[in-house]
Amino acid sequence: MIITAFLIGTIATILGALPPGASNLAVIKTSLRESHRESLKISYGAGLGEVLLAFIAFSSGMVVQDFFEMHLWIQYLVAAILAIVGLYFTINKKERMEAQQKKTSKYLLGFTLSVINPPVLIYWILVFSLLGSYLSSMTLHSALWVTLFLSGVFIGKFATLYGYSKFGSRIQKKKPSSGSNINRYIGVTLIMLAFMQVVKLAMV
Repeated sequence: MIITAFLIGTIATILGALPPGASNLAVIKTSLRESHRESLKISYGAGLGEVLLAFIAFSSGMVVQDFFEMHLWIQYLVAAILAIVGLYFTINKKERMEAQQKKTSKYLLGFTLSVINPPVLIYWILVFSLLGSYLSSMTLHSALWVTLFLSGVFIGKFATLYGYSKFGSRIQKKKPSSGSNINRYIGVTLIMLAFMQVVKLAMV
């Protein structure tokens, strides 16, 4: 029964990570412009970031949710940062982007893109709220349950991004892609995420 925690963590993470996001597109871009091996570094970093968000949601989900609701400016700030970074990716020249990327740790990039994402944190709060009755029955095995669940979260995130990386490698073999086009895709996606965040806040 306890192994169910691992399966729940894995499945919940895959469902949340499948839609295209900043981490996913960064993995594809790195796979296209550099190598599959380099893109896996982003996947490892993003996996750790996802584990951190899931743990925060598990340990103090309602506190975090109330904090965000009381300090909406933080969510607006995150949306602004996403929009600025998106514009940077969209309008910056390919050469500048490549020079900047050489200075950036892929592990840190993946971790940052994963952590600076309030909707994902809210997603995990929702997941744990839906698992309320199941969690209460696991109190005797809480440490083991959490360990297995977070292991599933890491595996789920890494597996999803690994799939995106392989997809990027397959595209590269069929048709070389322009780095500037990938930059635009990432930039547009970040801007769309920022826009969706603002719309959601405006509806609160």
